[in-house]
Amino acid sequence: MKDLGKVLGIEIARSNEGFYLSQRKYALDIIKETCLLGSQPSQTPMEQNHKLGLSKSAFLQDPEPYRRLVGRLIYLLTTRPELLYSVHILSQFMKTPRIDHWEAALRVTQYLKGSPGQCILLISR
Repeated sequence: MKDLGKVLGIEIARSNEGFYLSQRKYALDIIKETCLLGSQPSQTPMEQNHKLGLSKSAFLQDPEPYRRLVGRLIYLLTTRPELLYSVHILSQFMKTPRIDHWEAALRVTQYLKGSPGQCILLISR
């Protein structure tokens, strides 16, 4: 089998253990797009006991950046399943996101900054 390299933005590396799938460049693009390259990484993608569903903060004037960021995070789930819960919560507010929702999405991005090259391993047998 030949080396696949990169398919649909997913970097594929073959080893004796199996195939490693990563979206390092895509994650770095998200971090750069949100202007968080200089920020501190977050230890967790979302606060414990968040109250995003009860948020009373102001609505975002322009929801498009929020929708774009959440959409990009959804695609990133292909290789970052640990973000599933956080992105699931954020995706519930696509219609009318609030400032608290935007800040929570930025926290997920800050979490990515701590390990942009994290990958998953598909074991070959």
